[in-house]
Amino acid sequence: MNIKLNSYLKEKPAWTQLLIFGGITAIITFIATALGFVIVAKLNGFNASALSGLQQDDFAKPQYAGIVKGLLVVQFFGVFFFPSMLFAYLADPQPLKFAGLKKPDRSNAIVLTVIIILFSYLMVSWMSALNQKIVQTIFGKAAQAWIEKGESEVNGMLKNILDMHNANDLIESLILVGLLAALGEELFFRGILQRIFIQVFKNPWVGILVTAAIFSAVHGQFLGFIPRWVLGIILGSLYWYSGSLWTSIVGHFVFNSVPIILVYYKQSDFTEQKGGPDASLTILGVIGTVIVIALIGYLRKNSLTTYAKVYETTKPDFTDFPDRQ
Repeated sequence: MNIKLNSYLKEKPAWTQLLIFGGITAIITFIATALGFVIVAKLNGFNASALSGLQQDDFAKPQYAGIVKGLLVVQFFGVFFFPSMLFAYLADPQPLKFAGLKKPDRSNAIVLTVIIILFSYLMVSWMSALNQKIVQTIFGKAAQAWIEKGESEVNGMLKNILDMHNANDLIESLILVGLLAALGEELFFRGILQRIFIQVFKNPWVGILVTAAIFSAVHGQFLGFIPRWVLGIILGSLYWYSGSLWTSIVGHFVFNSVPIILVYYKQSDFTEQKGGPDASLTILGVIGTVIVIALIGYLRKNSLTTYAKVYETTKPDFTDFPDRQ
């Protein structure tokens, strides 16, 4: 009876799973955000009702740094971790395995992941410059000003979080912005959402692309949409071809943590590059893109993942693996 209960959601149509996951996320997010906001305010010596009137640019002010950090923890548990794990528990008698939290199929997957992510910086930096050029070309001055204001507010909040003066501050930032973001977002987007979308479309790559687009859109940054979408595609590919969510978690952690370390050692300040890509950035971007695609191709060639294996069906879809029919 217990196995039947835990298998209930997995036996439902994919679109039904998506709706249920959305409902679970909405309910838990609402409750966790309401309670979390009160708790975080109290722990930081603020009145919750007064904090409810804060504007986005207020979170860039030093006096609210503790509030922002606390809300990151609330976001991790309330928006990403609890909804994902509850859905996984209701979907399968082995919830951790269902969410992808198992060993990679190949022993070299983690090492390849780190190499891919390091080269992806070249690719993502190039895409970021292209994204800015597209925004400048398509949108009018008023729209550009609105977009840049939003980016400035987000960067200001990030700088407030990453105001580091010693090793303890560095470790705190690595946990908040590196570890919690990687674990929570990968569980939510790749572990659950991507799994559902691949089943919806019966095609791994369509599911990866759609999930990556949602992953990027949720961050709400126009100037970073394309590079974050590309990053989501890379992380989704790492998960699918390795058979383990740990690869995308490690990749996400590395991607977030390297800039934090650079900020700590005064090598970066998160200042956005203005304008389109120059020749050197384009060359490096193309090189990075070629290497990333080649390495992901290597993972694909040696992957043990099949649609039938993941979804336990006798009718697998071979769209992504035509050589395995």
